[in-house]
Amino acid sequence: MRASESTYKNVAKNCSSYAVKDCCKCTNKTGDVEVSCTTCKHFSENKHCKLDLFDPIAADHNFM
Repeated sequence: MRASESTYKNVAKNCSSYAVKDCCKCTNKTGDVEVSCTTCKHFSENKHCKLDLFDPIAADHNFM
């Protein structure tokens, strides 16, 4: 994992391009989607944002 799960969640919540994966079974007990980079369709299998948005968002909001 490149970053902590809390960092992935914070970045995803602040990302204008976040889009849940089509095949994602990533809901919590209330049925809401767990917003995180790991549940985004732009997040690759090798733990990188395909749109190169992770680092700028994390830096802008001091998540790292």
